[in-house]
Amino acid sequence: MKLKHSFRWLWVGLVLAFTACNVAGGIAEPPALIATATVAQALSTAPPTVVATSITPSPALTSTLAPTSTPVAATPAEVSILTSTVTITPEAYLPTVMKNWDLAVYETQITLTSYGWEQALRPSDPGAPYYPYHSLDMGAVGPPETRTYTVVILENTYTRITVLPYLGGRILRWEDRLTGQKLTYENPVIMPVNANWGYRGWWLGTGGVEWAFPVDEHGLNEYLPWEYQLLSGDNWCGVRVWHTDWRTGMLIEITLQLYGDDNSLVITPRIYNPTAEAHPLMFWINAMLTLSGNNTPSPTLRFWVPTDRMQIHSTSDELLPDPRSHISWPVFSGRNFSFYYEWQHYLGIFATQAQGAMGAYDEGSDLGIVRTYPPATPQGVKLFCLGELPSDIFTVDGSRYFELWGGYNRSFFPEDYVSLPSGQTLAWSERWYAVHGIGSLAWANANLAAAFKQTPQGFLIGLYAPYLQTADLVIKQNTTIKGVFPVQVSPDAPFRELVAGAGEGWLLEVWQDDVCLAEIFPY
Repeated sequence: MKLKHSFRWLWVGLVLAFTACNVAGGIAEPPALIATATVAQALSTAPPTVVATSITPSPALTSTLAPTSTPVAATPAEVSILTSTVTITPEAYLPTVMKNWDLAVYETQITLTSYGWEQALRPSDPGAPYYPYHSLDMGAVGPPETRTYTVVILENTYTRITVLPYLGGRILRWEDRLTGQKLTYENPVIMPVNANWGYRGWWLGTGGVEWAFPVDEHGLNEYLPWEYQLLSGDNWCGVRVWHTDWRTGMLIEITLQLYGDDNSLVITPRIYNPTAEAHPLMFWINAMLTLSGNNTPSPTLRFWVPTDRMQIHSTSDELLPDPRSHISWPVFSGRNFSFYYEWQHYLGIFATQAQGAMGAYDEGSDLGIVRTYPPATPQGVKLFCLGELPSDIFTVDGSRYFELWGGYNRSFFPEDYVSLPSGQTLAWSERWYAVHGIGSLAWANANLAAAFKQTPQGFLIGLYAPYLQTADLVIKQNTTIKGVFPVQVSPDAPFRELVAGAGEGWLLEVWQDDVCLAEIFPY
């Protein structure tokens, strides 16, 4: 499907220069895909053979479970807590957390419905911009059938993360255990999308959170099995997934960590170039979300992005300017795009400023998500909504999602590719967490999330923390203090209050340790 004003193929000319056959020193050989009971035929031609080079992930932790990426028969799986042989130190801005013995990481099996897409994979032409990654013959895709997959469960008292190594090492499900709600969209059927959403001309519609690498859009390897390893350390558990790019030989590695008494998920991307030459790259985290509890976004969804301008990537909205143009945020031409209901046409936009945090909140389900990141490293912030695009492009039941992207690069445009020199590594850590019970989202950092909304009854204020915190909320009108609220908050004890008042000039201050962290205006 061709989308109006789309820039999805803008970078094709450059990536033709970086095929697997041109990498100095060779790259790792593309692994053969293993047929399962639901795959009617194997690939007629294996991916091209290339000279292998030794690529290893970052220092491994002791494991009795060999990495595997093939669906296996359903068998009971015991919880396996592993002992760390190295220490992974999160970024300095990550808080110290308390002990929690409900922390666990283990393998198990789940059953999903999937079209028979593997049997339709075909070797790509050496001249294709995505060579040696596969093309897909849509006419050869088999009907949907149930299949069993090995997954990794990472959980504590507040959060459960389900990782699916077989399909790009993605997060398949992100669940808030306190509310029983899912944050992520989960396609009821794994379905190849016959649309120009990326380089290959097809994309695997699965849902969850995917790792887009080494090119823009959805990357190249979200459909492939990734290797994985279970991890644990002092008061944390985790899983590491990794894959070697078939074209360049660069290694992409994602480490996911949960700490005790903290519902934050620490996501640490690491990109390593072991080859003899520099390579251009993009890396993006694409979170496909709903937040509504109904596997589709609701009209009460609102976005929070601290920027005053956005750059248009692609859209079918004829009332908006062309791609690459800038628009004011959140209000442009009298339309408030922070509200999901305003996105009546498909639209992708990049924030022009990286402020270290972003998020979304569904005021109907009272559930949201916050992404925080070191603003000096990853620069990319993107929102995408489907608008008028029909759901049958990617699913069978009318479900929908929106995309919240975080990237190392500022945008998908060619000038924002970065080059990774030979032997160099890019790595950083981000904190993502679910937030609930505060009614809305008006500000957040790695440790706190606040609400401040004007209603007909007064001003709604709220405060949430992903782990136990104390803070003070001060609400003012002009320079007059209308209320001071010393609060203690945690994932299972958010604070929420309605303050009587009306008119203009209202401000909410968030104080902690005698420091004013934020001054927030109501919306």
